[in-house]
Amino acid sequence: MRYYAGGWKHLKIAVLLVNYGQWELARRCLESVSASEGVDVLPVMVDNASPTPKPAWVDEFPGLRFQALGANTGFAAGNNSAFDMLEEGEVEYVFLLNTDAVVSPSTLMTLASFLDSHPEASIVSSPVFYSSDPALVWSAGGRFKPVRMLLDQRYNTPASALPLEPEESDFATGCAMMVRYDVFREMKGFRSEYFMYWEDLEFCLRVGRSGGRVFLVPSACVLHDVAACSGGPGSPTAVYYPFRNRFILARDILDPVRKTVFHAYATLVVLAKSVIFPLEGWAGLVPVIWRAYLDGISGRSGPWSR
Repeated sequence: MRYYAGGWKHLKIAVLLVNYGQWELARRCLESVSASEGVDVLPVMVDNASPTPKPAWVDEFPGLRFQALGANTGFAAGNNSAFDMLEEGEVEYVFLLNTDAVVSPSTLMTLASFLDSHPEASIVSSPVFYSSDPALVWSAGGRFKPVRMLLDQRYNTPASALPLEPEESDFATGCAMMVRYDVFREMKGFRSEYFMYWEDLEFCLRVGRSGGRVFLVPSACVLHDVAACSGGPGSPTAVYYPFRNRFILARDILDPVRKTVFHAYATLVVLAKSVIFPLEGWAGLVPVIWRAYLDGISGRSGPWSR
């Protein structure tokens, strides 16, 4: 909440959701958002041409602004479409939230209050915990290592390892990212060529280069049904896009020498995975990571053409 001359007023937040075939998870997510305390929430959802029809509850959900897209445009472009449904000045902050996640009642107010009291912050994120084990962290900020295009992040770590106070980070996960409305507009949102995965990192790095700062606020809480929408951590989708999109980002931010080093490193990784995946019972992922590697080297972007 913010104090004006006339008294206290709630901060205004648009919550952006991109759905693809996960209608019941989306409803659960929206119900958690609607239970938020101390903020005015505008829920916005786009559907990326789901293979199943829209259920009746979508038209009946209180205050929901909804748009059905004609094709699966991906997470990146889908969020941009949701943002485009907002009118300028309608909200102060936008919160990007996965449909397979839920928020605690105080999370939106906690994040928005931090942005409101810290003008140097452009983006804030909540720690994201596994819904199957809320004491285990799935994502909570970290540092980006550009030479190998790796994220040094808190992953599969206990909640007790989180900092006690907000801390600066290189990135925020798009699963639960709050951004100033003006920043998202000025940055023109996510880059659609990523389709899904790593568009959030690229966005945070771009905001950082423009002078913005990213913070983790550990007192917030989001629970995530990890990769429910992409098939799980060992699914082809969850293997292909993160690996391929590292090449897209490397192309844009690395100098020629560092890019050559990264390509050499990535070659070693894909060779190693060709041995490791079968040993782990994931032999079917070997052609997937090779396709990601070859598409990355050749500069292909957008949706995976299988």
